[in-house]
Amino acid sequence: MKDGYAAFLLSFCLHRFNGERSLAAVYHLFSGKKSAQTLQDSKWFQLAPFFGVWKDITFSEIEAAAQSLFENGLIVPVQNRAYILTEKGKRWLDEQLQRTFFPTHLNGWRYHDLEKWFWYRLSLLVQTLSNLLHHTSFEPIHRHEKTLMWVKRYLLSQRRTVRTLAETLYGELYRLLDDVSEEEATVFTLRLTSYARIGWTNEQIASYLQKDRVCVQFQFQNVLHYMMASAEADRSSILYELMHGLSLPIPLTLSAQKTYEWLLRGKSLGEIARLRRLKRSTIEDHVVEIAANIPQFSIAPFVHEKKAAKIIETARKLKTRKLKRIRDAIGDDVSYFEIRLVLAKEGEMW
Repeated sequence: MKDGYAAFLLSFCLHRFNGERSLAAVYHLFSGKKSAQTLQDSKWFQLAPFFGVWKDITFSEIEAAAQSLFENGLIVPVQNRAYILTEKGKRWLDEQLQRTFFPTHLNGWRYHDLEKWFWYRLSLLVQTLSNLLHHTSFEPIHRHEKTLMWVKRYLLSQRRTVRTLAETLYGELYRLLDDVSEEEATVFTLRLTSYARIGWTNEQIASYLQKDRVCVQFQFQNVLHYMMASAEADRSSILYELMHGLSLPIPLTLSAQKTYEWLLRGKSLGEIARLRRLKRSTIEDHVVEIAANIPQFSIAPFVHEKKAAKIIETARKLKTRKLKRIRDAIGDDVSYFEIRLVLAKEGEMW
């Protein structure tokens, strides 16, 4: 199929959105737009792994993939430039999920802002160690000044010899690459630069392996995110040391962060609205965003437990996150704010 892997990823997202979000929502998800709506959508529809992992995607690429799916009878349009999968499309997606690479280790929600810097450090360290071992001069694969300085300081701080450091890092990478598919390991290895060769781009690897370029990109990211997650779990590893100083993103818009700070000080929604000179509805938007993105945040002060249970029961029964449908089913006893808040907090569990 034309736009093969992009069409596969789009069909997966459209299936999760189930006609309740437009193509623009998919574009914002992949490109990592830090709006309250996109942050909430990524959690509500269990698409957080894809948040911000395809930053250079264009909307025209999304449209081209959608057109390809439509022409093959796999999706049909509904209102507001949204699409749903046809029965044929659902069968096709199920088949693709069985046969096609799916990035199970991808965690864009956690690593989308860090992956580039982790990769810069890792790839430059590998290149430097390789050249030091072979006593060859080299041009750094990355010219980013902070990365160059970090690697230099890291090497100067080592008590281990260059050979011991290289062997330890090799062992860590070998074990992790042994956990992924052979093709993923090949893609990742081909990206690395040594004393003998310059790492390839995703485009070069795709041509060499005769694979879809987008698929190769996601294979590489899948391995990279797996390594980052493994590094966080093993504080004795070199990979963990490569994560040092890379701050994990706070998944809130700046304005919502400020509201959250006032909530932590015990202020009510009305008080925060007055202090910040914002509408109460804007503060409510922030609370919904906080509920969706901060696991330890409790919604108990804003919605009664029995009412929350009724909202969850109704949403599950109707299989929807459309606010009006849920409110019409429950009645005027519940507000849109309460529905949004419960969906934001419990959305991941569905």
